[in-house]
Amino acid sequence: MQSLETLSGKLHITLHYGRTGDLCAVNTVSIHSNRLRLSPRFFAGKPVETAPKLVGMLFSLCGTAQSVASARACEQALGQPVSPATEQQRDFQVRGETLFEHLLRLSQDWTMALGCEPPAPAELQALFRLKRDLLQVVDLQPVLVAIQQWMETHLLGMPTAEWLECCHAGDVKKLSMKGGIGNIVSSLQAMGWDRLGDVEIHPLPELPVDWWLQRLIAVDAENFMAEPEVDGQACETSALTRHWENPDLQVWREHYGSGLMTRLIARVLDMVESVSTPHPNLPPQGGKEQEATPNRASSLPSPLAGEGPGMGGTTPQAGISLVQTVRGLLTHRVTQQNAIICNYQIVAPTEWNFHPLGSLYNMLATLQGRDETDLTQQARILITALDPCVDYQLEIIPDA
Repeated sequence: MQSLETLSGKLHITLHYGRTGDLCAVNTVSIHSNRLRLSPRFFAGKPVETAPKLVGMLFSLCGTAQSVASARACEQALGQPVSPATEQQRDFQVRGETLFEHLLRLSQDWTMALGCEPPAPAELQALFRLKRDLLQVVDLQPVLVAIQQWMETHLLGMPTAEWLECCHAGDVKKLSMKGGIGNIVSSLQAMGWDRLGDVEIHPLPELPVDWWLQRLIAVDAENFMAEPEVDGQACETSALTRHWENPDLQVWREHYGSGLMTRLIARVLDMVESVSTPHPNLPPQGGKEQEATPNRASSLPSPLAGEGPGMGGTTPQAGISLVQTVRGLLTHRVTQQNAIICNYQIVAPTEWNFHPLGSLYNMLATLQGRDETDLTQQARILITALDPCVDYQLEIIPDA
């Protein structure tokens, strides 16, 4: 059985570069991951009901989304109905996690990678208090208002509606003047990095559940979970791909392609969406709980699910769940027999986005800089933009 020490791991990213005249250019890129390789039998023999909590403990980032994906897959495999109130609560929790991940990544990771001034410790402490309140208080509306005020004060630098108007118009000058996002925009322009990483991307398409099932029961399923592809093509799943067709992003795509500026704006749009439209996902504020309904996780065709969801029979029963997280699409699949786990499979966004031949590979392969330090800084901001869910080690090596 895998030890917990081997479950975190990290990404190992190596760039070899050569010098041509006054510039250093990347010649080769290697992306290797020894992060969590959860064997399908890691959970084997454990009660199905224990999986969601254990999954949440194993994954420090996106732990809420991981637990929700696990719960939905397990409930479906057991044939357990779930009330609309429970599903609303879960949606709200995932949305809250997405929002706070965006707030923290933009406030800390992006600013650090670009050398911008981060929020004061007191400002971050206030943000964490709001996160706690969001999970604990009964009256959510005042907390949501306070979160939006924090975002507008420390990141947007203006009311949300005004920021969105400037975004739709592509008013980079106005967006660069205020707030933490303005500092990031100004830094990207000053460094000449606004188009950095502008390469052709391949958004992960919306795939039918049957496609996922066929891939996860195939003989090469473990290879797929480690380096997923669609018809041989590495794909990306991220805030950028979620908003790729968003009208507010189009002017930025026209000017900056898929470069850093466009990725930044897509992330901010995702953040604003998370805080500005919470009402459909608010948990119920009292009253009778609605009647339970069949699990909303993607339904399984009978031929691939044995005898269908449930605990009876001699054939293992399966459940699958697809959940959009801050970093992209997360997939869980579980098979069980008599409420005991037989196999458990996870395909996380990092496996798509940090595929050895995926978006990051293509972006890093285009890098040119004055020296090794310049290449290192460029590589780090691109990695930050794709937002791995584990730590990484970056090596920059000159060719002989």
